[in-house]
Amino acid sequence: MSKDQTRAEELLNELRIIPKIIKTLAEDSEAIRGALLTAPQWSDMRVTGGLRQSQEDKNIKVIDKTEYHQAEIDKLIKRREEITSIIMQLPMIQAHILNVTYLKCDNYDEAMDYLDIRNRNKYFKNLRIAKEKLNLILENTE
Repeated sequence: MSKDQTRAEELLNELRIIPKIIKTLAEDSEAIRGALLTAPQWSDMRVTGGLRQSQEDKNIKVIDKTEYHQAEIDKLIKRREEITSIIMQLPMIQAHILNVTYLKCDNYDEAMDYLDIRNRNKYFKNLRIAKEKLNLILENTE
């Protein structure tokens, strides 16, 4: 955590990045599976890096990689749920502002449009209050 970043801001930034990491892992997993389906089949035994490998060994490695990706995605989904449950302890409007800003939208302007808030000052005031209350919740749970 940087000097000027509160625990709430750190948590919210984590919440914002989780869907992007999940998407990247899912895309990578699909690419690996696609390579398995389109890979040319070779004779049963090949030497790779001085090691004898069968096609089955290669397939098992691909399956292991995709299982690893899925396990990481599951961890990230659980973490997102944990963070969201902390946010839901806030009053409903403040929880909604944080969830929209950090889960649904990529930037503040997009969040303001989604929330249909035309006054920037009102939006940022509500966002600041929500972050302060979230920080209080986090301090009380430590």
